[in-house]
Amino acid sequence: MGDSVSGIKSDVMENDAGGTGINTVKTMEIRYERSLTHAEMILPAEQNERKKYFRRMILENRMRGFVPVSFHQADREMAYYYRISGLISLKEYLEHDFLRLEFLKQLIFSLCRCTEALEEYLLAEDCLLVDPCTIFVEERDEPEFLFCLYPDGGRTVREDIHELLKYLMGRTDPGDERCASLCYRLYELLQKENFYLGEFMTALEEREEEKTILLEPEKKKGKKQLFASRRNGGIIKPARR
Repeated sequence: MGDSVSGIKSDVMENDAGGTGINTVKTMEIRYERSLTHAEMILPAEQNERKKYFRRMILENRMRGFVPVSFHQADREMAYYYRISGLISLKEYLEHDFLRLEFLKQLIFSLCRCTEALEEYLLAEDCLLVDPCTIFVEERDEPEFLFCLYPDGGRTVREDIHELLKYLMGRTDPGDERCASLCYRLYELLQKENFYLGEFMTALEEREEEKTILLEPEKKKGKKQLFASRRNGGIIKPARR
């Protein structure tokens, strides 16, 4: 028999042990059921005729990049059950480690890819939960991010991303200036009146171009060293001090 744990999410800023704040995305109750064989996150469902299509599409399609979900109804109570076995929430992950550049880039790339999938299934982008508590990380050689689809939310995905970036800026590695810079750039883009998520991908591509430019002098230096080696019969002479 599994353990059931309940928690109330509110839109009140809460301070974590590190002194950074997290503004949770929606006012809702989150429950967890855990046993030796499975773990599930449970979110309440609403009786809403207008969102029946979204619910059906979410439940009938197994979409890559999203946490598997099922729908349970008993008497008048309805809920979504998300299978999170073997996963760790983004919030929990960053409680044990700083946010670093490559991790941030992969997170934003996954977010953009998931919003594209929503368009393919004609789902409203506001069905996407973008919150440190409901974004999950599957730890592999490279972390894989999984998002939750929830059609009964009350805020826009843009508002959610705004709060997510504020949280991430408070978790960046103090020694990783490029990560902090990218985080601020994404936050800056989000403030634009006509912002669209594709601008995040453009920002990632710009950072990759900057990285290539920074690495170019090192490549040239390596070539010069190789040519000098060939002129000296394959021996690289140490530089004079």
